[in-house]
This record gives sequence, C-alpha cells and structure tokens, in this order.
Amino acid sequence: MSVDLALVLAVDCSSSVDAGDFHLQMFGISEALRSPKVLDAIQSGENQNIAFSLVHWSTRKSQRIIIKWRQLATHNDLFNTAHEIELADRQWQIGGTGLAAAIDFSVALIEKLPIDAVRKVIDISGDGQENDDGDVVYSRKAAIAKGITINGLPILDGSRTIEAYYRYRVIGGAGSFLVPARNSQDFGEAMEQKLLREIGPQTA
Repeated sequence: MSVDLALVLAVDCSSSVDAGDFHLQMFGISEALRSPKVLDAIQSGENQNIAFSLVHWSTRKSQRIIIKWRQLATHNDLFNTAHEIELADRQWQIGGTGLAAAIDFSVALIEKLPIDAVRKVIDISGDGQENDDGDVVYSRKAAIAKGITINGLPILDGSRTIEAYYRYRVIGGAGSFLVPARNSQDFGEAMEQKLLREIGPQTA
C-alpha cells in the first residue's frame, strides 16, 4: 500500500507561544482538517490517502508525538483526528526554541513510516528563530538529502524578520514553500491554504 503524501505537522510550543496562542493554533489545525476542500484534495490523489502525524516541539530536548502515524482518507478520519488535536494537552519544556531538533525529530519520524509515500513533507510552524544551539541549515540539508521537503508557516505577529528567516533558512526541498500567518488568529486560514497546496496536485 502507498499514500500520496506523508505529512508531519511540527508545531512550535516553546516559551514564546503563550497558552492562548497555543489553543488558537490547535483549533486552527482542527478547523483546517475539517474543511471539505481538504477532504476533496485527499480524494483527488492517485491513492486517495495520506499519512499524517503531529508533533509538539519546544527546546532541543523536547519533541513529543501527539498524533501517531495514521492514514487520512475519509470524512471520519479527518474529523476524528481534528477532535483529538483539539483535546490534546500541550507538551513542552520551558526554555529555548529548538527548531533544528524539531526538523531532525520529524525526519526520524518519517523514516519510521511503515508504508510507502509518494511525497514526504515536514510542515514547520512557529513564531521564533532557532536559539537552542541547533544548526537549522544543516538539519534542512540533511532532510533534503533524504528526499524530504520542508514547508513553513511562520507566525509573524509583528516580527520583521521571521518570514525571511523561514524562507531562507528553514524551508527547502522539491516544491518547498511557506504560507505566513499574520498572528495566531489567522493561523487556521493559513494552515488550510498550506494543506491544500501540500495535498493537491504538484506542479513543476
């Protein structure tokens, strides 16, 4: 069996993300998964199926799998997963932003996927730069070498640098892109746009 896409959503839960913003992000992901357009995109693929996992990350020592690998193919798959995400407790440590470690962890997670995937994508969202002794560019290079694409959803929230940081240091690989959110309130809309682009037909 094969899936059209193996997708890891790696969500920043570090100290720069307060409790309110965290819940807005989880709600935004849930609402995006419930979008009929997302289901249509999945069912338009050759295999009509994607593999999905969700990770909370914060410091370089804290990455937790919140949603283990599962296949999403039906309305019930998407709605049940959305419900679990809404109820999930925040898993994090107080400290820095370990973005490089989050990429490394997500790569290892994709390598453990027990089924074949046509495309492999890590979807990093966050509002800050690496500041926990990691090398994001090195981690990105290692992911790309394994055929994995990294896309980004930077939360701008007034920052003049975070979008450029994600564009030039975080995203990479075949067809990579980013969709910025102005703030956590816009996170859900940005997430839906990004999921549709990731799941939908790929153009050269």
